[in-house]
Amino acid sequence: MIATLIGSTGLTGSFLVRQLLADSAITKVISVSRTSLNISNAKLTEVLVCELADLPSIASKIRGDIYFCCLGTTIKAAGSKENFEKVDHVAIVAFAKVAKAHEAKSFTLVSSMGANAGSMFFYNQVKGRTEDDVKALGLRSLIIFRPALLVGPRREFRLAERIATKILVPLSQLLPARTQKSLITEAETLATRMLAQGKAAPVGVHVILAKDI
Repeated sequence: MIATLIGSTGLTGSFLVRQLLADSAITKVISVSRTSLNISNAKLTEVLVCELADLPSIASKIRGDIYFCCLGTTIKAAGSKENFEKVDHVAIVAFAKVAKAHEAKSFTLVSSMGANAGSMFFYNQVKGRTEDDVKALGLRSLIIFRPALLVGPRREFRLAERIATKILVPLSQLLPARTQKSLITEAETLATRMLAQGKAAPVGVHVILAKDI
């Protein structure tokens, strides 16, 4: 089984790519990213792209059986709302279209808690529109994860998330497990669930909320 992953240099993607490489059911892992993972593994094939807008032109190089999308940025990191949308909407939909064209067995997407095209918040609005547009493609199996605050060893510094983590992680320890999950999501746990669901490839659209991750 060939797994194609985009966003493998990010927090969740970095966990997922290693889990894919360690899984005996996965014979090949195709990683699509702007920079190399610097991982030496016979199962790994890296396809580097300078711009995410180039995804359609490399479609033939990233043919897989199951697809995983861990793309995501922030408006601050992107530099503008327009650039944020190019990553969190345009590129994700383009990647999903590649999966559809290749008749993917499954497409697993990391979205966000609160994703809603009708939201008053731009971030949630974009996430919601992305979900809607990917759903409209009619993929055989679409699994959408909506995690809470993602925690784990990020490469990039995000002040707001760092502050929220310092507050929510200690607080969550005082709460029931299900409530904890509604506040924070361990990136490694999310990656594990993504791999399991992607391999299972349940037919139809499945939205998995933070409390169920």
